[in-house]
Amino acid sequence: MTNLISISGGNDSIAMIKWVIENREHFEDERFIATYINTGWAISWWAGRMIKVKAFCEDNDIEYVEIKPALGFEELVRKKGIFPNRIQKYCTFELKIKPSVRWRKENKFTPKNTLVFTGVRADESARRAHYTSTDQLDGYTMINPIVYLNDEQRDEYIVNSGFDVLPTRSSECHPCIYEASKTALRRIEPDRVELISELEKDISDFTNAKRKLQKHQNHNPDEIFGMFNSANIGSGLGGIKEQIRWANTSKGRYVKEQEDMFCDEQFGYCGD
Repeated sequence: MTNLISISGGNDSIAMIKWVIENREHFEDERFIATYINTGWAISWWAGRMIKVKAFCEDNDIEYVEIKPALGFEELVRKKGIFPNRIQKYCTFELKIKPSVRWRKENKFTPKNTLVFTGVRADESARRAHYTSTDQLDGYTMINPIVYLNDEQRDEYIVNSGFDVLPTRSSECHPCIYEASKTALRRIEPDRVELISELEKDISDFTNAKRKLQKHQNHNPDEIFGMFNSANIGSGLGGIKEQIRWANTSKGRYVKEQEDMFCDEQFGYCGD
């Protein structure tokens, strides 16, 4: 039997790997492979972290494999002509599910000879509260070894692994399409803000030109098709740079014309 440990490199991933190491004797000579999917959209320091995760796995007789999708996040957005959103959430399917399925097929891993370990925890959210230690996913038996751990118990595994507990969720995707709170927006690295802004401009120019050609009833040459367009984020229409400005204001004090986008300690971890 082969056991695939699905990891992102975040806190739960480290705790899960440590759990496997401590309980390896119960699996006899079974093979363990940690699989990390590189979406091409991680925060700048994530690659360095994954080098450490890879070494941690291999030092403990766990194979490590990095899987890459056919197109990274940026290339995918340009191809689709739209950012993924809560309705068209194509990023998970294109960046994670498809490459994972392809890799398993290429390596002849099937539900009959393979178990999949995940770091899901019931304590994370109401949506995940129903998870148990075993489940089914795409025909595979899914093992959730840390499902019943609370934050304190999980953090003990992380510290005992020689890793620091991250103050945020995994940054394998930076930012995730769901990270639109003021705190999350303030964490976005300046270079990534510039890249998102460029993507927004390219998509907006293309979409507005297409709407003009089609004489679309909602055509507005000034409309920005942003990554986080929402009535709950700034004005909801200004794109990432306006939204970062909004994120750096107090409640009820948003000033569109303000100049300062980042505080001195914004890089990486600054936030509430």
